[in-house]
Amino acid sequence: MVSNSELTEKIIKKAKSLGASIAGVASVESLKNSPSHMIYPKIGLNLNENFHDSKEGSHAQDVFWPESAVSVVVIGIEHNPKEPELDWWDGKGTPGNRILIKVNNALSDWIENTLLITTHKLPYFVEKGGIFLKDAAVHAGLGCIGKNNLVVTPEYGPRIRFRALLLDKEASPTVSTQFNPCEKCEQPCRKACPVKAFQHTLYSPDTLGQHILPGINGTYDRVRCNIKMEKDIDEAARTMSTDDESRQENRQLIMQFEKSHISKPNVEMSFSYCVKYCRKCELSCPVGSA
Repeated sequence: MVSNSELTEKIIKKAKSLGASIAGVASVESLKNSPSHMIYPKIGLNLNENFHDSKEGSHAQDVFWPESAVSVVVIGIEHNPKEPELDWWDGKGTPGNRILIKVNNALSDWIENTLLITTHKLPYFVEKGGIFLKDAAVHAGLGCIGKNNLVVTPEYGPRIRFRALLLDKEASPTVSTQFNPCEKCEQPCRKACPVKAFQHTLYSPDTLGQHILPGINGTYDRVRCNIKMEKDIDEAARTMSTDDESRQENRQLIMQFEKSHISKPNVEMSFSYCVKYCRKCELSCPVGSA
């Protein structure tokens, strides 16, 4: 019989052979109590409002967990700055995410057919049954949450994207390290932000009921960050047409598709576009860039 630790080793080895840059395992119980999963019902997922602006009744519901799931496998794919197109939204999601889906599906098939363990492949979006992948990656020992509110890994810094699947059998969690490169860092990530999304403290332990906050110390402003993302959509629409009316129409089509992609991730846009979302806080991080 394969032990829990041997099971973890086999899964990680297979994930990497299928194309994952890194992989790890966390327990479902520990993840249920992770920072994002705890504050999610309090602040919701509306990127146009912060906690203090939220209206009563607008908060999100608890994340759904299959009762039989006990372990979480997290895989990551490096998004090298030399391949920026991996992170470009093109009407079919991003090329990087399509690679992640392919690896995740192949790993799920292997686990079910070879190890005879039931898996649950997860969608990317929490509101459609996904989990908070950043928290999952940290609990799987792959890195830590940085001052840019991204997962910072020893190997690749924050230049990595994640997917996950759940297992109905216990596998030993990957040992978490004390890796914390942000402690004495001069914060080039925050200084690089074009909309100053880290300028003010928005959350406190008193308001959220926990000490681990967005951006580590509660300074991450998702509303400002989302404003920049909408400007990036404007830029994509601008490159598609020269007249204002067509640009506005293109912008609306892109916005509608991006939202519908949450509920129908396999649907492709009827015309091509390219949104290059801001990565300045990510690309300015010195960790893993050697």
